[in-house]
Amino acid sequence: MTTVDATFFSKSLDRKVTYSAIIPKMNREMRTFKTLYLFHGYSGDRKDWFYAGQVEQLAESYNIAIILPSGENSYYVDHPNGMNYGQFVGEELIEESRSLFPLSCKREETWIAGLSMGGYGALRNGLYYSETFGKIAALSSRIITKTSEFEEDRYPERIMKVLIGSQDIQDIPDNIDLYELAKQSMSLPNIYMACGTSDFLYEDNVAFHNELKRLNIKHDYIEDTGDHNWNFWNKHIILAIDWLMKT
Repeated sequence: MTTVDATFFSKSLDRKVTYSAIIPKMNREMRTFKTLYLFHGYSGDRKDWFYAGQVEQLAESYNIAIILPSGENSYYVDHPNGMNYGQFVGEELIEESRSLFPLSCKREETWIAGLSMGGYGALRNGLYYSETFGKIAALSSRIITKTSEFEEDRYPERIMKVLIGSQDIQDIPDNIDLYELAKQSMSLPNIYMACGTSDFLYEDNVAFHNELKRLNIKHDYIEDTGDHNWNFWNKHIILAIDWLMKT
């Protein structure tokens, strides 16, 4: 297994960016790896999955490549100020990582996942770039939609100003509204969601699960005891990868 920190110039962000890649040893029967693009949460960085999680062991155990970008506090979407984090993870990172490593270009072998802010980023970009990603796994996700009631702990004003240039939840554009993206996506990826019943985002996850059911969108939704922490995420990333590996 090889772990690499790679740097390239991102046109979407107009600066150099660094991401991590975990590439297992290839056996003789393989030519490319199934690939998971894995996102961290708010106030974190790509190394969270190394230090608090078990990402290297998972890559080796499941024999998959794992690509970890640093999304900063971007929510992995394009911002009004021109910082296009959605384009970065949904287009540039895919092209760059595939050019360097033996990653599968098949949609059904290209997956996206994350926790908290990264769970939202996985859902948003998995739906928005549905021609690229075949499966989405989202843990303890923030759910951004204009249909929710505003609550400061779910939609802090400082975040709203960065994401949409406004404090008004009704100004959320359709291309970052998960409810709208679920309605509009032409070829939906398979979706897996998990959230702890003590998580402060639990109600939002239940609401999105119910919206997917209302839209007759097939998905797997898992509830478990637990809070918004690594005890929950380390348990459920294993269950999520088990689900991703199923054909």
